[in-house]
Amino acid sequence: MKPTATALKARARTLLERMTDRGRWIYALPPAEAREHLAKTLEDHGFTVDETDAKGKVNKWSNEANASFVVLDKNDLDVTLVEADGGDAVAPLGALLGKTGFFAQSALLESAFDVATEDARKALLTLAHMVVAWDDDWGDLFLLHLASPDPIVRHDAVTALTVAAMVARDQGPAPELLAEAARRETYPKLKETIDDARKCIAAIAPS
Repeated sequence: MKPTATALKARARTLLERMTDRGRWIYALPPAEAREHLAKTLEDHGFTVDETDAKGKVNKWSNEANASFVVLDKNDLDVTLVEADGGDAVAPLGALLGKTGFFAQSALLESAFDVATEDARKALLTLAHMVVAWDDDWGDLFLLHLASPDPIVRHDAVTALTVAAMVARDQGPAPELLAEAARRETYPKLKETIDDARKCIAAIAPS
């Protein structure tokens, strides 16, 4: 059963609390607004770029107080993901979000529960980039997609679950979820994808 709007908002508050507990916040921003405001906002708060990948899709900003921002352009998801790390990142993050807006986690969760739609798969992968701490609700959401009768949905769920474990830096429930998915899977290619995901997640140190 799809959660109520009240339950989705409560879940979003829980996610924010978990981020705050760890001093690590991850938001999905509209790309156009991020391009317009991100660089100037971070520069105004004393941050500079100190790492950029070869394709210019990932930039790391830092300041002298060891706070940092990692900015990832995800064209396939139509979002710019921003990860802020450290207490000194709170003020610039708030200033940035005030200018750009962001995709509310409650709205992403609502979309992710409509499992049969393409938007649900994109929402799940976007949310996977926000898993800073595992709990039962995360496991239930991924299980919902992994149990879909549609092999495309299951494939995308495997990808999203792998991303989530990497973002959380913690295997969490991923090994058990993938083991069960492998036992049920009848498509050979998807079984290979699941096996590859299990190997990738096995390399993450258990919490």
